Amino acid sequence: MLIFWGYPDNYLDNQSKVAFQQIDEALRASQPAKKESQLRQVALTGLDMLLHDRRNDNSEAFHRFINSRLNDMLADMKKPVKRGMKIYKSYNDGFIVKTKKATVAIDLVPGGPKDNPFITDSIIYAIADCCDAMFITHAHGDHANLRIAKAFAEKGKMVIVPKGLWTDIDPNIRQLLDADTAVTVPFDEIGLNLQILPGHQDDMYNNIYVMNFKGAGTVAHTGDQYNEEDLAWIDDIHNHYKIDVLLLNCWVNSLERTIRGFGPKVVITGHENELEHTIDHRESYWMTRKKMEKINVPNILMTWGEWYNF
Repeated sequence: MLIFWGYPDNYLDNQSKVAFQQIDEALRASQPAKKESQLRQVALTGLDMLLHDRRNDNSEAFHRFINSRLNDMLADMKKPVKRGMKIYKSYNDGFIVKTKKATVAIDLVPGGPKDNPFITDSIIYAIADCCDAMFITHAHGDHANLRIAKAFAEKGKMVIVPKGLWTDIDPNIRQLLDADTAVTVPFDEIGLNLQILPGHQDDMYNNIYVMNFKGAGTVAHTGDQYNEEDLAWIDDIHNHYKIDVLLLNCWVNSLERTIRGFGPKVVITGHENELEHTIDHRESYWMTRKKMEKINVPNILMTWGEWYNF
């Protein structure tokens, strides 16, 4: 028998357990799509509310929710992709792109404190094992994790990082040598041509990755791009690359202009509900939906452990 009178924390703890479970069930019943169902919109808004209550940040219910979803993502990653691309969303701005020949991770992190990460080591390292390479956009801890980078490097998998991050760690952890010029890195063995564009978050180097998976599609990941001066050359990106899917940080400056510059067929936003941010900077799914209302490009709004077939 549950007793709540006089025990408000016990009440709220049990309420969050029920809410996380029901939201998970609703999201599984209504998968990511160009046109969101009403059920999915309500579920994501409910998740926003739970994740803007700090009491849930390290709760058992939250950990169960995210790890269950990432475990399902891992199981699906082990299935072959016959054509096109499958794009998975991990925690925060972490994405995995899988094609028939290649599986690459961008900004893969476990989230949370080092002694109690949101995603368990067993799941995060198993995801890394499924990948051929990893690309890191910039040096912030919610995008760059040295333990995971070393796990890739020790298995002979290339890790591309921005200039100045993790110097002389491992020959498989490769820096952008000239941070002011676009760089091409061929991954011929997995049918990938990687272009690295010199973006910034304010003054910090922030690699923008344009990944041409030959015959499957082209994906761009912006990391935490946020710099007014860069907009001058971002305006022209669509004249040089044919972007199918843009993986965009939801709080990028000049959202409409940035999207117009890349000219993608589909936008998938990241960085919603980063729990290491303050409440006012935990951008919610409803905020992203509001921002995208006036933009004439489909937005696939995804949460952790979900995927979209392009």
